[in-house]
Amino acid sequence: MKKYLFFTLALVASVLALTSCGNNEPEDKDAVVFNATGELRGVMFPTYNDQQQAVITLHPKTNTVDVKFIQARIASEDETPQDIYIHNMPVSSEDGHFSHISLVLADGSPYAPFPKSFAYAMMDAERTMFNIHFGNDDENDTQVYLVFGAMLK
Repeated sequence: MKKYLFFTLALVASVLALTSCGNNEPEDKDAVVFNATGELRGVMFPTYNDQQQAVITLHPKTNTVDVKFIQARIASEDETPQDIYIHNMPVSSEDGHFSHISLVLADGSPYAPFPKSFAYAMMDAERTMFNIHFGNDDENDTQVYLVFGAMLK
């Protein structure tokens, strides 16, 4: 009877240990998270809710940011507000370092109005100001279509 109890406890402990390790991605202990409300401006066309809430996660070791726009409605007045994500975008302290980004929804599907874009992200050295300048999906045409700016502190 004691053997069965021992094996049962060992089995339960191993199941708990395995299920607690569900995320295979290493946790970035140096990440800095900012909750921000900023202004989204349309340079080439109007935007529909210019005050956008975003969660900005800075990864100092890789010098990249993840941005989650919370319940954003960018492209049209009829659009249903939804969370829009950008992952692993390089960040700089200077203007004009464009990189190719994808805007995706919570399920990983592309954000239809802007499935891909060239953009750059800037953050000042004091981490008080954050800006993203979005262009179109042609790297030879870096004309800015949207600008998002937020104060972080």
